[in-house]
Amino acid sequence: MRALLLTPFAPHAHHHHAAADTIVQLTPRLAEQVDLFVYSPENAATERDDLNFTVMPSTVTARPSQRDRFRLAPAWLRQAWPREATQEAAELIRRVRPDVVHAEYLQSAEVVGLSRASVLGLHDITEKVMRESYRASSGLERPYRLAELLRTRRFERAAIQRAAAVVTLSDADFAVASTYNANTVLARPGIHLGDRSWSPPAATDRPRLVFAGAMWRRANVLVAQFLAREVMPLVWQSLPHAELRIVGAEPSADVATLGVSDSRVVVTGAVPDLRSEMLDAHVVVVPSIVGGGVLMKVAHAMALGCPVITSSGPAESVRGDTSMLFIASTAEQIAAAAGDAIAAPQDAGQRGRRARAHIERMFRWDDTVRSYLDAYGIAGRQ
Repeated sequence: MRALLLTPFAPHAHHHHAAADTIVQLTPRLAEQVDLFVYSPENAATERDDLNFTVMPSTVTARPSQRDRFRLAPAWLRQAWPREATQEAAELIRRVRPDVVHAEYLQSAEVVGLSRASVLGLHDITEKVMRESYRASSGLERPYRLAELLRTRRFERAAIQRAAAVVTLSDADFAVASTYNANTVLARPGIHLGDRSWSPPAATDRPRLVFAGAMWRRANVLVAQFLAREVMPLVWQSLPHAELRIVGAEPSADVATLGVSDSRVVVTGAVPDLRSEMLDAHVVVVPSIVGGGVLMKVAHAMALGCPVITSSGPAESVRGDTSMLFIASTAEQIAAAAGDAIAAPQDAGQRGRRARAHIERMFRWDDTVRSYLDAYGIAGRQ
């Protein structure tokens, strides 16, 4: 089978966000099963011979502008997928003549429908994310967030309906997508456990809470502000020396300033090894405010066996429960859970071990690839 994979994020590039754990890991595994051609606006001409898939170079550059805010398509679409990319992808479909056209991420969904055998891979239901983003907005930003919600709803639902098959990464997203397209497949993302796992820090160590993510993304900015401004003051009432470490690449100005007024909030920026930061924490705190698919930061912390505090949505996305996670949403609940995890590290460690075993059972790359191939088979029969 010959497949053309379209993605806003080049799978052979380095990324400081979830693409490093999803498309970068998925693509070479798919290429072991099919003859795979890969197009991304991030693709430059390459002569690398260490890849088992064919890179299709791009000549376009993403240049989002203020005018995008007034078009029919969602403005966020143009941050990673310029209109010219759709034109290049259409030409590739004519030239490569693939058996299946695979659009991974909603950004590339403009191409869905150009081939009868099209697969749409969704990393979240973006309408839900936009709805929560609108609810979290205020002031002059609010009308724009509402416009983005309405544009996203129209764009996403139409793309799901046009696709010959749809792939989702979580049960909740599967439930939504399958109402618009009966050919929806669940493919939980694979997680590599590695050989390191969490152990309780020394009793004399300063209590450390870690929040990790791409710190230029609005969803993570909102959580970082919430933790620093609302959760930590409650934590400090009983643990005055506790430290919050906000870990992740390219922190926005709103995030960078969080550590200015109080030295107990540390904004690290990019770090050499994100997993080491999690393993050194007393507890990893990764709630969600705007939601969206499987939070990979939650799954990776669980895979390391770390004590993890998260909210109900991310917990459900990984099928986690209170036997393996601390589930909390409000500032008071999160602060109380952090206090419990720090006060009882052995109990926290038991939850972490159960979480690690759960990820090993439920998030296997072999199963992920098999589900994508099932979607390819459905699309190929159209």
